[in-house]
Amino acid sequence: MKFMPIFTEPEYCDLWSTCYPEHEINEEIKDIYSILMDDKWADDKYLLEFIKQNEECLNDNYWAGVDMFEIINNIKIEMASFDEELYLADQNKQMNNSRSLDKIFLKLHQNIYSLNTFNETYRKARPNLNRSIIRLYGIELSDKTIIITGGTLKLKQKMIGENFDIELKNLKRVQTYLNKQGIIDRAGLID
Repeated sequence: MKFMPIFTEPEYCDLWSTCYPEHEINEEIKDIYSILMDDKWADDKYLLEFIKQNEECLNDNYWAGVDMFEIINNIKIEMASFDEELYLADQNKQMNNSRSLDKIFLKLHQNIYSLNTFNETYRKARPNLNRSIIRLYGIELSDKTIIITGGTLKLKQKMIGENFDIELKNLKRVQTYLNKQGIIDRAGLID
């Protein structure tokens, strides 16, 4: 497992992305943020398939009156907005209505999960838009550096079920790796 700075040079980067070994192809390392933003969520075919697999969620009151293609269009809008917001936050360019990383990546509060103190470093993030669909998950290090561990599309009012369980497993997997390697801050991420 490796970690890659997303927007800036490692020494100044507060936002990192996990590179899982299973995403290495022909010795090319791909990070999870790029996989989500540039590959999966940018691919209409992937989005349509994801929505079809989770079609029962569209019957929820949360999405009443919204069709699949409107959801895909919303995801595209969110991606551009969120990518820019994260870039500005990592660059520490504060504008009147921009959020800092600690305001974007909030503590993960999920009933029983919030009772476990080792989860205090787990974070969730979403675009600053009403009924946003994109979710990113990460871990906050002692110096407030954030490592993105994964993400999913929220099609239910509450994040429960298989997609959320996968993200919890990723959080735990990365946290275990960080603990074994003794990585507690950005300095530990820099080779």
